[in-house]
Amino acid sequence: MDKTISFSSTIAPILILACIMAVPITLTAQERSERDASHSSAQRDTTSRPALNEQERSGEALFLQNCPLCHVPSTQKRTLGIQGPVLRGLYGSDADTSLLREFIQRGVPGKMPSFRYDLEPKQIDDIIAYLKTGAYAKGSGLKNESKD
Repeated sequence: MDKTISFSSTIAPILILACIMAVPITLTAQERSERDASHSSAQRDTTSRPALNEQERSGEALFLQNCPLCHVPSTQKRTLGIQGPVLRGLYGSDADTSLLREFIQRGVPGKMPSFRYDLEPKQIDDIIAYLKTGAYAKGSGLKNESKD
């Protein structure tokens, strides 16, 4: 009687069984991670976001096209020194429209570019309308301490 253990008859089935048992555990952990991420995202998205009218939605889209490099926070941007002030929740409906228009049109030398030649007056008005809602971007899903 030969007592030699062959790989295919003994060890291979054990490895296959181990892989089969590990896959459901891995998938469950992945599903849990995805569920936690979506739950966390849902929590961020519910932070007092007002319903936006057409002008405010247009302003939100323009804001997300032109402003997130500096005004959507991240640790990496802060480290690189390109983090501008976080605008989320900064302005309310009583914000000074002419002051906001001035900032957007002229910029701040050395800190913020001018958008006078990049945006039409109506587009600037739309961004101002959006900022006055509190600037709670629908698509960003970012908190003030998000990381890149």
